[in-house]
Amino acid sequence: MAKTDDMKLSDLFRDWELIRQEMVNAIRPLTEAQLDWVPERGTNSIGGLLRHISETEVWWFGDVVLGEQSYTEITRDDAPNSGDIIDLLDKSRKEYTLQVLESHTIADFDKKYEIPERGKKVSLFWVCWHVFEHECRHRGQILMMMRLQGITPPDV
Repeated sequence: MAKTDDMKLSDLFRDWELIRQEMVNAIRPLTEAQLDWVPERGTNSIGGLLRHISETEVWWFGDVVLGEQSYTEITRDDAPNSGDIIDLLDKSRKEYTLQVLESHTIADFDKKYEIPERGKKVSLFWVCWHVFEHECRHRGQILMMMRLQGITPPDV
């Protein structure tokens, strides 16, 4: 059996995929109108939150941890429907999040990464926790926004 420090982060965060799949299953049947609906002025739509979740993975894992300059703002035109949004979420998960989680271990948690143009450093632990919590928080908002539209979300 491997020592705890040798455990891949993908093993530690293995249930993150379940959380993502539950969200994907919940939004798959939504129409573009349901994805674009906003509860009040100045707030985000379900589609906007989903695109933002993808952007966040690319920024933190791609730009900050991997040192790539991958981040680009994703607009509604880039992913207007649930199929396009699911493809976007799959791409950011596979190309950035899973790459980091597969290539790092618990022993790497204390490694520091500089946030570009901010002059601040954060640990890999902080990045992983931040991105995980970020997705979970927005998932709750998405499910609430489904209910506000009269859509019964799946029991997650």
